Amino acid sequence: MELRNLRHFVALAEERSFTRAAARERIVQSGLSSSVRALEKDVGARLFVRGTRPVRLTAAGDALVGAARRALDAAAAARQVVQDVEGTLSGRLRIGTINSIGHTLPFNAWLAEFAHAHPGLTSSSSRRRRCG
Repeated sequence: MELRNLRHFVALAEERSFTRAAARERIVQSGLSSSVRALEKDVGARLFVRGTRPVRLTAAGDALVGAARRALDAAAAARQVVQDVEGTLSGRLRIGTINSIGHTLPFNAWLAEFAHAHPGLTSSSSRRRRCG
């Protein structure tokens, strides 16, 4: 059983949509579907009722979702204690920006430099367009 498969399973359980879960995990839908099938093979049971919208968990899937979340949390905690010992800055950095005409900052360059200096961080950004 792979953590990646558990992460994809939890994303699908929470999003109830292959499209949204794949986007959340930043993979193609077919990759998410393959990952879930591999997990189903590992546990020996169907985890989702396919062909319904929204996607629904089977009884086995419903039973697994809590344990999957705990396993992912435990893996993240294990990774964090090692990074704490090593003194590595880690975690998720979320940044929001607003684009406006007339204001240009080297934001992408700053973010790239920061990411290079702190490889233990993952980042995501959202940009909102502003006219004027």
